[in-house]
Amino acid sequence: MSRLLVSLVFLLIGYPICSAQEAKSPPRTLRLLAVGEAPPFRQEIRNGVRYELPPPKGAIPPVRLEVSVFNKEGDKEKSQYEVDNAENPGLRLKLNNVSSRLLVPGSELQVRLLEDGTTWHTVKLPEGGDYLLVLWRDPEVKKWSKARSFLVKDGGANFQAGDLRLINVGPVSVGYEIQDEEQFVVPRGKTVVKSLGVTAGTPTKVSYQDGKGKWRRLWSSALVQNQGERSTVVVYFADGEKPRRPLKLIALRERAVPLPKVRPGRGVTTQ
Repeated sequence: MSRLLVSLVFLLIGYPICSAQEAKSPPRTLRLLAVGEAPPFRQEIRNGVRYELPPPKGAIPPVRLEVSVFNKEGDKEKSQYEVDNAENPGLRLKLNNVSSRLLVPGSELQVRLLEDGTTWHTVKLPEGGDYLLVLWRDPEVKKWSKARSFLVKDGGANFQAGDLRLINVGPVSVGYEIQDEEQFVVPRGKTVVKSLGVTAGTPTKVSYQDGKGKWRRLWSSALVQNQGERSTVVVYFADGEKPRRPLKLIALRERAVPLPKVRPGRGVTTQ
């Protein structure tokens, strides 16, 4: 009897602790961003009519990916696509565009991205927080059949309205000069977040360090950001045909949006 009482006491003590731990890890989101250059436009003439040819295999990332999510014990977890499309579920990938969001549990996860039911890429998602997964094709294979990736914090205090997020997935360090005043370097595989605020055009220059350590101009423009917006600049290796420079850059603007509210019966839950 005494052993039973002791067991009950431990269960009662442990229950609120487990509940508190679960409360620390609310659901969060994962988005995808595939960066790279599109293949050259190709066409052929058949019976006097021009037809666009599909890109060569591996020249673009998978158009749509389904997702399977597993906890650290290896058990499958439920996740939910933001877009309500039961007939064609998944996350749509388009070069240099951020995907819709996937709602996932807040615990530590293994995320498998599936193309036609086969695992295309796998990433470990740390516990808690929204994330953006930046993907690019392996520079050695030079095909999207094999991708590399980099996780970036994507919400809350880490990336909010008025912010400028600088991501460097290129092979060398990148230098920034903002408003002809602030100068700093973003090393390879690193992210820096700055406050840009609302601006009609902030002069920004980007340069990269070549193999001899010399800085060369990559990009120069004026960043525009409206009220409630946030911006992302991604530098990646130039994977197109005969690139003039070893790096490319994209600049994206978006509204800072809260966690999606998925109503019962809406959205598509992965199995």
